[in-house]
Amino acid sequence: MQKNWINQSINLETLTEKIVKFLEKEKFDLTVFKEEKGYSIIANNSLKHKIDEDITIQIYGDPNNLTIKIEEGDRKERFAFSPLLATMFGGGYFLLKKLKSNEEYIKFTKYFWQNINRILAEIRNDNIIYRKGEG
Repeated sequence: MQKNWINQSINLETLTEKIVKFLEKEKFDLTVFKEEKGYSIIANNSLKHKIDEDITIQIYGDPNNLTIKIEEGDRKERFAFSPLLATMFGGGYFLLKKLKSNEEYIKFTKYFWQNINRILAEIRNDNIIYRKGEG
C-alpha cells in the first residue's frame, strides 16, 4: 500500500529518522538504505509484532511530492499448493502460522499509517514554528 502527499514541504531525511525511531520503539530489527530518490527501510524480527516476513518501507520523492510505500516481503517460502492440501499433509500448523502473521501485518499497517500521519503533523508543526522564528 502506498500513500502520496503533495505540497507538504517535508524533509525526507527527517521523516525517515522519525520513522526509524517509531519502528525501533516497535522492537523491529532495521536496515536503512539511502537511495537515489529517497530511502528504504527493511524491518523484521519484531518482538512486539509477530510478522514472519520482512516489511519494506520506501520513502521517496521530494519535499513537495512525497510517497510512502509499505509492503510485506517474502522471507519465507509460501505454500505453493492449496490450503486444503496443506492441512491434509500436516501443513496446517504452518498455514495457521502464516494466516496469523498476515493478520498481524494488517493490524500493524493500520497502526503504521496512524503514526505516519502523526509524524507528518509533527514535522509540519516544527516547520511552522521554525518559519515563524525566522521572521
